[in-house]
Amino acid sequence: MGVGRFLAIIGGILGILSMVLFYFMPEIFNLWRFVDVGSTVYIYIGGFGSWSRDIGFNFGIRFSDDIFLLIVSLLIVGGSALSIIAGVKGSKIFGILGGFILLAGPVLFMLELIAQIGVIGDFLELVPLLGSYNLFFGDLAGAQWGIWISSFLTIGGGLLGIIGGATTQPKETF
Repeated sequence: MGVGRFLAIIGGILGILSMVLFYFMPEIFNLWRFVDVGSTVYIYIGGFGSWSRDIGFNFGIRFSDDIFLLIVSLLIVGGSALSIIAGVKGSKIFGILGGFILLAGPVLFMLELIAQIGVIGDFLELVPLLGSYNLFFGDLAGAQWGIWISSFLTIGGGLLGIIGGATTQPKETF
């Protein structure tokens, strides 16, 4: 197995892990988070939904009816699958395509942040003060928010998928 195929598989695995680990450790593995330690409000967005806790009540992971979050999640899972297939089959096209599709997930999520629509728009109705701040990263009076580890895992996986696909040598047949 060549280095390109190995990188494509690792890229796909990173994408899958960014989605799956949200359901086991949402505090660490999420696409975006809002944490206000002073008032014990925690909101984590990732996977196919969101997880929140407020004043001691754990609302658990709820699947979102946000169509953008659903598309983001499907892009990440689909791109990951294509990258893994590229590594196993030795396909340049699948590797590059899988990497770009994997990258499209966090890009669409960041566009959702910029446009303040979907689940982010719903959240900003609760905290209107944040609408005037940078939603990618920030803090104010003990509250912190921003894109988080799963976003970076997905971006890294997409880049590895593209690099792996571009450097994959076709499988030799005898």
